[in-house]
Amino acid sequence: MPVTDGAISEFDHHSEEFFDHRHEEWMRQRRCPVAHNPHYGGFWVVSGYDEVAAVSRDGATFTSKYEESSPDGIEYLGIMGIPRMPGVPPALIAEVEGPTHAALRRLLNPFMLPSAVAGYQPFIEQCATWFLDQMISEGRMDVVKDFANPVPAILTMKMVGLPCESWSYYAEVFHSMNAHGAGSEQAAHARSLMDAMIAELLRVAAERRVEPKEDILSRLVALEIEDGRRLRDDELIGVLWNLIGGGLDTTTSLTSLTLHHLDVRPELRQKLIDDPDLLVPATEEFLRFTSVNETLTRTVTADIELGGQQLERGDFVLLSWLSANFDEKVFDRPEEVVLDRSPNPHLAFGVGPHRCIGMHIARAMFVAMMREVLTRIPDYRVDREATRFYRGNPELAGVVTMPIDFTPGPTVGVERPF
Repeated sequence: MPVTDGAISEFDHHSEEFFDHRHEEWMRQRRCPVAHNPHYGGFWVVSGYDEVAAVSRDGATFTSKYEESSPDGIEYLGIMGIPRMPGVPPALIAEVEGPTHAALRRLLNPFMLPSAVAGYQPFIEQCATWFLDQMISEGRMDVVKDFANPVPAILTMKMVGLPCESWSYYAEVFHSMNAHGAGSEQAAHARSLMDAMIAELLRVAAERRVEPKEDILSRLVALEIEDGRRLRDDELIGVLWNLIGGGLDTTTSLTSLTLHHLDVRPELRQKLIDDPDLLVPATEEFLRFTSVNETLTRTVTADIELGGQQLERGDFVLLSWLSANFDEKVFDRPEEVVLDRSPNPHLAFGVGPHRCIGMHIARAMFVAMMREVLTRIPDYRVDREATRFYRGNPELAGVVTMPIDFTPGPTVGVERPF
């Protein structure tokens, strides 16, 4: 693994110091967009927009798959960090390749296309209205726990085919694991709930094998992949883990971080209130600016040159979507939110064969929740001292808790949607 002089990166991406100054650190990294980091056994750091996009598009050379032991002698890292958090099921969809990946994408596409999202739209809006109705007369709520978390969770449960009433249980598991460091009490508590959650998933899957419905889980248990084989239970759990985890937490974080920024920059909030149509391009800008999925990892399958560096088969790569989305070579004034930025070729959903399959749903949920807040409680004020952001997770950004105050208003009286 030869490394060109000056292409050594010394930061520890799990440290508090890195977390607190990561934007400045990524700016420094972009001066050498492909560099080698000796921490955690050694890996390549890819921070430039062009280089991140190139890796993402080349799924054959930079694979996403996770495989602890393989016949070709490579340890396949998967996508979820260096080092990988122990005890977390493989994120099957994101961490498989070949026929299995293709079969899963084909199965999920009908649920994720814009035409399908249009069908969910009334349900999404009804959920947003109903959850805000529960708190609007109080004049205060935790916008994460009372609003931004439950709306995506309910839709995810409905699409997958799980009981909507169980949303808070699933949300607690994924929110706690993502929000807190691997060694924290909260993450340990979340892991302690995993066995019961997996048991329930397998129970509902068994029910769908006997009595299928129009949901993703029914399609998954009937799916035939290579040579007509169906998913094993552990593979089914991996797919569901990927779907539920992605659906429950990322849009919550996008919405919460955006609401926080609009509290810091009230003039931007007022522009969105005055011109509601501006929310559509602003969605793309907040996707870029928040970059909720900050990093992902890949494994190199063949020797290749990237950004002037020679990467070798078996090397690990850390991609920074956050850094790519702030690359000054691509985005003018990247540190600023430009609501109508155009063009806006952000990489918040990735690119290439593993581009986020739920991107259309994420946009729809975000727009529905933002419109609900900006229309019904436009004068909200964030309690910044009580707000807590994710710590110890270099893969995901988000908000643990964010209390807000606002002028109490009337309920709409919409029927409970679940």
